[in-house]
Amino acid sequence: MTGREPDDNQEHADTRSGFVRSLAVTVLSALAGVALASLAWYGGPIAWDTIKAHPYFAVPNIEVDGNLRLSRQEILEWAGIADGMSIWDAPPGALRLRLQKNPWVERARVRREFPNELSIHLQERRPVALAQLETLSYVDRRGHVLGPLRQDDSRDFVIITGLREADDFAAIGLHRAVKLLRLCERLNCFESVSEVQVDRQRGLAVFPMHVSVEIVLGWGGWRGKLARSGRVLAAWHSRLDQLATIDVSFQDIAVVRLRQAENPAQQLPAKRGTRI
Repeated sequence: MTGREPDDNQEHADTRSGFVRSLAVTVLSALAGVALASLAWYGGPIAWDTIKAHPYFAVPNIEVDGNLRLSRQEILEWAGIADGMSIWDAPPGALRLRLQKNPWVERARVRREFPNELSIHLQERRPVALAQLETLSYVDRRGHVLGPLRQDDSRDFVIITGLREADDFAAIGLHRAVKLLRLCERLNCFESVSEVQVDRQRGLAVFPMHVSVEIVLGWGGWRGKLARSGRVLAAWHSRLDQLATIDVSFQDIAVVRLRQAENPAQQLPAKRGTRI
């Protein structure tokens, strides 16, 4: 017999002992579950309430991930749940519906695993612009209002103006504004846009970041209108400070309005609509 055999025997004994303990825990858990189920079946509502409140079904820690804007506590409060609650009081379908009513939540996935595991995975909406409504609010890429800004939130976004939250036109206007912003992002309009103004009658107007000119685009055909306004800006590149508005909402023409000169004698004649 070698000197290593006692250690090997001890290791085998420990392994068997661990397996027996694990098996015993599993069997006891199963028996407890069967006993509780039997109690619920034969004991009625009172017994069922007792079972739900049993520590065996208490969730020690609810897992939350995917949240960037919302804190873990905000999510639990919105869903109406808390650590230590019974797993029976956390139906995944109901929790998912509650969470998706939060304006910041685009999708929610809730997983429940008996006897005491509960996890929540979120996909939050991402802001792409600010909307000046009754309060300054974030807006996502589909025009959903995500809610007012907090004191430490970034303001480094394009701002959408001309709308009121109480107006039934606001949802349409926001949707069209962010659609224009997505197009401008692809085309790199005017290098950067600082503001999109929405008007029910004349449509959308944009204000470039680096040029103090209002460009009126109307409600549609934006790709061609953006190209036309770009040609106007190029033609006036040495006199951009004289431009107030470029209106390309009309078909095939651009209407240029000049700023009022400080000295009336220096005022240039107004430009008529010109094909460009």
